[in-house]
Amino acid sequence: MNETPIVGDGVVTLPPDVSCKMALDLPEGVGQVVMTETVGNIQNTNLNGRNIANIAMGSLQAGVARVHNELDPVESRAVSGVMATPIAPPTTQGS
Repeated sequence: MNETPIVGDGVVTLPPDVSCKMALDLPEGVGQVVMTETVGNIQNTNLNGRNIANIAMGSLQAGVARVHNELDPVESRAVSGVMATPIAPPTTQGS
């Protein structure tokens, strides 16, 4: 193993005697609180996104149901034409 870094090889090689320290040293409890809050925020954001999607889907379903619940002039003429068609023999038509 090469002990000296080679510039431009795409790999960062640190000598074994170099100790790495974090840029900011937080107490363990603070880190846990920050992580817990972050996870809660992510879950809340996901919940809000799902709620918005549910509202949008509900609106679309209500619009589709409204459109299919009403008869247009073309549909009502088609229905009245079918209802006015005489029934063919041997069936008898009631009066």
